[in-house]
This record gives sequence, structure tokens and C-alpha cells, in this order.
Amino acid sequence: MSNTQTYISDMPVDIKPRRMNFPFKRTARRFFFDDNPVKSVYWAALSATFPAGEKEFIDSVRLYKDKIDDPKLQEQVKGFIGQEGHHSGQHMQMNKQLRDLGLDAVRLEKHLERDIKKFVPTRPDRVRLALTVGMEHVTAIMADHALNHPESFDGMDDTIRELLLWHAVEEIEHKAVAFDVFMTCEGDRKLLHKCMKLATRLFVVRLSCYMIGLLWWSKTLPRWRHIKSFYRMLFSESGVISTIKAPYKEYFREDFHPWDHQNQSLVDMWKQKFYNAKNDRASDGYQTE
Repeated sequence: MSNTQTYISDMPVDIKPRRMNFPFKRTARRFFFDDNPVKSVYWAALSATFPAGEKEFIDSVRLYKDKIDDPKLQEQVKGFIGQEGHHSGQHMQMNKQLRDLGLDAVRLEKHLERDIKKFVPTRPDRVRLALTVGMEHVTAIMADHALNHPESFDGMDDTIRELLLWHAVEEIEHKAVAFDVFMTCEGDRKLLHKCMKLATRLFVVRLSCYMIGLLWWSKTLPRWRHIKSFYRMLFSESGVISTIKAPYKEYFREDFHPWDHQNQSLVDMWKQKFYNAKNDRASDGYQTE
């Protein structure tokens, strides 16, 4: 437990929500990523999971809010809730635009919302939080991939790319909050490992089904070249799955902590690049506070 307390007091980044508003109405292509239906529905399906999924992340951490004595961790929880809440709002706007373009991410968003309301409240608080910790690690290592390989978004609609990179930055900033809450209040690594395995299986199955649903509803049959390009996006040397395998396995170490991997430089890099152009973006339809 002392290891956790050290990390709580020495976080390498601040956790503060950025109030962003992206001009999704400018997204005009149904298949917004490289005109590839498979790559597009992959990211559309992910976006569909965020509003309800991140609300559950918030709710599961809030269950422990009154059990946290450390003022630093209390402040980080506030930042976590603020960031996740704003992510949900922006992805809801993205999902509405995709629905209007013929990819009904809103339908999937509501589907997950119903499933969470039906099944999640019956689970013990510690299980809900452990599932959140696992999925927060998955999103954090995917965020690390996105910021380390921005070229992987070449061919993506500009607005959606900017949304995903902003989301990635804040996932890195708060990647340890749910973990620290769990270790402070529960400290059961075996439960963390068990729930991570369960969450991963459920996530992969749901994401796959959502991708198939989006293709089916849009009456789209991908070509072989679309499938090959999607496969490279995941499994090439710098692909998503290829680059997150090792950090995913690290989660199962008995001494693991999310900030063992000090990647706050990615946040600093994004801040410098983004805020250097903030005024240009504000006049081009992007709003920040």
C-alpha cells in the first residue's frame, strides 16, 4: 500500500478537464477513415461504447469517494470525473453525426446503456471498480499507441482525429486514478487480474458485434483491400494490437502500477503542438476553455 501512496503524492501530470467542442458537422464522409468501411466502423463502434462506458467508470469510482482520506487522491478523483464526463459528451456528439451519415453509433450507444443498467448494478462495488481499473488500463495503452503513432490516423477525418488524440491525452493523465482508488480501498490484485480477463473478453466480443452491426445496417460489404488495410492497422509492427500486447501483460505483475510507464512526455508534446495552434483552431470551429 505504501507504494500506492508514493504514486498518489508524486503524480507526474495534473488531471484537469479541458472543455473542448469539436465541429462534428464538418465530418461529411460516412466512411471517415481512409474511405475504408472496416476501419471506420472500428472507431465508430469504439465511440459508441464511450458515453455509457465512461459513465459507469465514473459511477464505480464514486462508490468509493467517501472512503478516500488522501486529499491528493480526492482531488484526482474530481479531475477524473470531470475528464470522463466531458469525453462522454463529445463522443455523444460524434455518434449523432455518424448516425446522420449512416453509421448508427447512437443505436449501439443506447444498447450498451441498457445492458449496463440491467447487469452492472447487481455486481459488488469492488467488482465494478475492478472492471473499471482494467478497462482504464486498456484505454491508457491504446492512448499511448495513438500518441506514439499519430501516422496511424493518416486518412482520418480531421475532426475525429483531433477528438481521439485529445481523448488519448486525458486517458494518460488520469490512467492511475481508478487503480489508486482500488488499491487504497480494496488492495486485491487477484480480483483485478480476474476482472481484467473478463473485461477483455467482453470488450472484444462487444466491439466485434458492434462493427458487424454497423456494416449490416449501412448495407456495406467490405472489399478485400479494406480488410487487409484493417488487419495492418491492428497487426503490423506498429499496429494497435502489436504495440499494446506487452503493456497489457504488465498489468498482471504483482508490483504493477500504471505510472511504471512514464509517458507524460506524450501529454507535453500534444499540449505544445495543440496549444501553439489554439487560436487558429478556435477561429476554425474548435473551442477550448
